[in-house]
Amino acid sequence: MTDRMTQAAAMRDAFDRIEESYEFMLAYAAQGRKHEMVEGSGESQIRRYLKRFSAALDDLEKALDQGPGFPDGAAFGERFRTDISVVRSVLAILLVQPSITSDMIDNTNGLIAMRSLLTDVFFTDQAVLPPR
Repeated sequence: MTDRMTQAAAMRDAFDRIEESYEFMLAYAAQGRKHEMVEGSGESQIRRYLKRFSAALDDLEKALDQGPGFPDGAAFGERFRTDISVVRSVLAILLVQPSITSDMIDNTNGLIAMRSLLTDVFFTDQAVLPPR
C-alpha cells in the first residue's frame, strides 16, 4: 500500500470513529438527561464516546502530519487543523464536568466549530482522499 493510501485509510478510520461518536451525541442530546448515568464500569457511555471522539481527533491529526497535506488547498488544511484543535478543546471541557447533561451535548452539537469539523471530514473523504 502506498503512503497516500495508508494515510487515507488512517484518516477514514478516524472519520468513522468521529461519525459514530457524533451520532451517539445526537441521541444523547435527544434523551433530555439532567444528570449523567454512570454504568457498572464506573464510566458513562457519553464519556466513553467523548474520549473515543478525542482519540480519533488525535489519530486524524497524526495522519495529517504524515501525509502530503493539502497541496492545492493549504488554507483548507490549516482550517481543518484549527477545527480539530477547537473541537478537542470542547471535548476536554465536557470531560472535566462532574455530570454531562443532554443540554450540554445539544449545545456542543450546535457549535459552529463542530459543524465545521464534520463538514471538513465529509469534504476530505469525498474530494481530497483517493476514491474508496
